[in-house]
Amino acid sequence: MKDLWLFTTRFPYGHNEPFLENELPFLSKRFRRIRLVPLIRDEGMRPVPANVEVIPPPEDPYRSASPLLVLRYARAWNALRKAVRASAPSPEVLRERWPDARAAMRQAIQRMHRMRTDLFKDYDPEQVVLYSYWMADQATALSLMRLVDRRVRFLARMHGYDLFAERWPDAWSFFQTFQMGQVDRLFIVSQAGKDYLTRRFPERADICELARLGTFDHGLGPWAHSDTLRLVSCSHLVPLKRIDLLVEALRHVKRPVRWTHFGEGPERAALERAIGELPGHISATVPGNVSNTDLLAWYRTNPVDLFVHMSSTEGGVPVSMQEATSFGIPLLAADAGGVREIVEPATGTLLPHAPDPLVIAAMLDAFPGGPQHNAAFRAGVRAAWSAGFKAEVNFGHFCDRLLHAAKSRP
Repeated sequence: MKDLWLFTTRFPYGHNEPFLENELPFLSKRFRRIRLVPLIRDEGMRPVPANVEVIPPPEDPYRSASPLLVLRYARAWNALRKAVRASAPSPEVLRERWPDARAAMRQAIQRMHRMRTDLFKDYDPEQVVLYSYWMADQATALSLMRLVDRRVRFLARMHGYDLFAERWPDAWSFFQTFQMGQVDRLFIVSQAGKDYLTRRFPERADICELARLGTFDHGLGPWAHSDTLRLVSCSHLVPLKRIDLLVEALRHVKRPVRWTHFGEGPERAALERAIGELPGHISATVPGNVSNTDLLAWYRTNPVDLFVHMSSTEGGVPVSMQEATSFGIPLLAADAGGVREIVEPATGTLLPHAPDPLVIAAMLDAFPGGPQHNAAFRAGVRAAWSAGFKAEVNFGHFCDRLLHAAKSRP
């Protein structure tokens, strides 16, 4: 068995990257030892398997390399600089954003130097598989490591913000082109994401694979008919998740509704103000961030009629939707990214990318009398989840492919 070095943003600290809680147990069984290498420390630490060692993050993860350090790594710096400049969407954007790009480059050099002088002192390419959970800051440092040490080969996943250029200011992810030139194999969590990436980088299509995430089976959720429509949603409270679209729809819903939203973010204050202005027959609660364990426990004990998702962009098939369908909860979602890969006639209703709030409201009013509001349909939702998004199947296959990719690399 080999060792795995897994590079994350925060995991196992804090609440972010919850999907890794599902994947890590499978990785821990297939690798002798795992070193978890988070970039940023957050409050609290989630439990990890016994053979997982957490490498403490740097005190200042955004520290910049000194001019002398940049000079020391002149070859890597020049290669990075060339790739970044060539990837700019226009000369105007390059001129305007170059100070930001150059600052980010100096941070990347510093991260690589720290890796090289600390973690990589123990690196044996015959015994260690390098896996970056995102094509982001850690992947940039690994890409630079490859220029400095040609023994380095690394694999990565891509999800959403690290995938779509449009999510970045001026549609420019400074380092994506550079990363794509260095990574050995990419595992993309949705077919929509894979198609997008191979259109942008057709010369690297051969390294791109579909590798969906998955969730565990916690049984069919409790459910019985109710005069009150019980809705749930789960996402960060940021503009691209478009929680305001659901709120606007609820203003026009005529039937009693009880809505629960899980998630936290900068839009919370605005959401609470909007909730305060909803009609009296619409009740809403926002528990904020909860652990994945607590969220699943909530699903096991609270009946839910419909899971609603209005995000304007998605890289993968949202894990929040996978979890909901595992409990048999039907879906109502806007068409974005990999959403259509889980929302089909057997699981719910796919809305246009920019649905009209009045249309959403009409659907919510009509839902209790429709064909998805019964035990038989909910059993079908759960069956569809089992066929496509079961953790044991998806992560088992992923581990096989991860090991095969590491074994067959040049």
